[in-house]
Amino acid sequence: MKQIIFYQKQNGKIPVVDFLNNLEKKNPDLHAKVLQKIDLLAIDKLWQEDVKYIWDKIYELRIKQSSNISRIFYFTIENEKIVLLDGVIKKTQKLDNSIIEKVKNYKNDFLSK
Repeated sequence: MKQIIFYQKQNGKIPVVDFLNNLEKKNPDLHAKVLQKIDLLAIDKLWQEDVKYIWDKIYELRIKQSSNISRIFYFTIENEKIVLLDGVIKKTQKLDNSIIEKVKNYKNDFLSK
């Protein structure tokens, strides 16, 4: 089982936890499914379509529940640790470049510590 780590910004905020808390309030069913997929990610039991390579060793964990689609962005360290960076509810097919830039900055910040 891989260790799950949550990226924490310098101001103490944890983007993926903020996303999950907000999701729990707005859509409890999707929230439960996201947590289940994170658990499956930790034990390498995902389908190929559940994960997509984004950029610079950053991946997105893809979760769909009816018409709702969410993404959790992460990268791995030494193939034993998974660092969750942030999450979004995706409304279009194309991933917004600002989201990619944000999670790249989060990854670089995490690795610089």
